Amino acid sequence: MTFGARLRVWRALAVATLAAVAASVCLTAASSQDGSPASPFGNHVSLHLDRGALRTQPGGPALVDKVDGSALLYFRLLARQFAARACYAFRDLRARLPFVAVHGDAHIEQFVVTDDWFGLTDFDRAGFGPAVVDLVRYAASIHLACREAAWPCDADQAVSAYIKGYGAALDHPVDRVEPALVRRVRAPQDRGRWFEWAEGLMQPLSNDEQQLLNSGWPRFLALMKATSPERPEAFYRIVRAGIVRIGIGSGLELKMLIRITGPTDAPDDDLILEGRITTPPDPRDCVSRPATGGSLHALMFTALLSRRLPEVFGFFPREGARNEEEIWIQSWDPGHRELSVADLRGQSDLNELATDAATQLAGHFWTNFPEQLRGHQRFAQLRALEMTDQRARTLAAQLARETVTEWERFRRRR
Repeated sequence: MTFGARLRVWRALAVATLAAVAASVCLTAASSQDGSPASPFGNHVSLHLDRGALRTQPGGPALVDKVDGSALLYFRLLARQFAARACYAFRDLRARLPFVAVHGDAHIEQFVVTDDWFGLTDFDRAGFGPAVVDLVRYAASIHLACREAAWPCDADQAVSAYIKGYGAALDHPVDRVEPALVRRVRAPQDRGRWFEWAEGLMQPLSNDEQQLLNSGWPRFLALMKATSPERPEAFYRIVRAGIVRIGIGSGLELKMLIRITGPTDAPDDDLILEGRITTPPDPRDCVSRPATGGSLHALMFTALLSRRLPEVFGFFPREGARNEEEIWIQSWDPGHRELSVADLRGQSDLNELATDAATQLAGHFWTNFPEQLRGHQRFAQLRALEMTDQRARTLAAQLARETVTEWERFRRRR
């Protein structure tokens, strides 16, 4: 099966899952017997993080030291809390907000540039929920990014560009326009140096982690043989593997990088694979994800929201009762580089980045849904955006200020 055919299959599965999960979530939302908001519309959770508890977790001390550096990094630990707060704030409109595919953790630094692609990544928290989840979280990240900008930064202007771009992509198909900073960041680089950088991130595997890789890899190879039979087994020969401690929101998760041989024995066409533990779904979460299927949901939402699957993707299948979460695998495109606020040089960079994120998040259903359903979905989402626009802007600014307050308290408790 060709890559394009596989992508069409994944999209079809994602659309089918959307219908099934949306129906399930709607039933859950209607099941509250005491008149209180049902679980899919969140609650008024705190943005407070326990510094001491964070330090006790594997990788926690290094993560705490990073988070001390800025309120934006603190914010990146609060994806679940932001979703709950956004949904709680709009609980009065829950019957008017259609459930759509949402990223669940969209923010200004959730953006990758590669040699031939750019866009939002990390769909492990993606699911089905109201669009206000992505609207509020991304807009709040703009406010926090402006606090760190070394140039005059107008957060409201960038939020307006984001909301306007979101509405445009709902109204009609919109082609993504490559932001200027992508061309600037995508400087030609030596492939060998890029592999050196990736391997430099790898730390030695513990005995348990090595055993996990040894036991999971044959099953992963069996999956690859079934889904990509054109590739020989030698394509997946491991050159090197190691644990990595990168990221903020995922900084406490088990994450490994695996370098494999790729199409030939030449080192220039090796591939870097990232393996991550699947974030377990919580029935109390505002963003709903299937409780079944393990890591498949991350792959389906990648296809649905980014419309581009990695060259290699899959998971370590587990057998029998699943007491541990699955590890899902995806390759990094050559030149993979995560954006940071420091890469922005002015207001136009911020506005262009916000517009592109909105186009990617809002426009997914245009190419995946039957024509009549697109019409209904378009009407419902445009109406929802009209009802939530101003309140979402206000809430994003409010939560950004609250994040700063909690971050300052977090730092004082050293």
